Amino acid sequence: MNKDQVLEIMRTKMLDILPDLPAERIRREVSMKELGANSIDRFDIISDTMEELNIRIPLLHFGSLKNIGEVVDFLHENL
Repeated sequence: MNKDQVLEIMRTKMLDILPDLPAERIRREVSMKELGANSIDRFDIISDTMEELNIRIPLLHFGSLKNIGEVVDFLHENL
């Protein structure tokens, strides 16, 4: 699986949790917070994405990641 595929899974999860969010706004350089995701939304998006990827990473490792691209890269590294 490549990074674009990880991004697509994450995009799907974001649209499930934030249904009013236009899909074209979900880009690597944007943070989930900028897109209107509160802390619970971000937790759900990351948890659901990890579940689909069948990986387990403590959520505290995601706290320093600044944007969607960094989250995708980190998830991809841990596949």
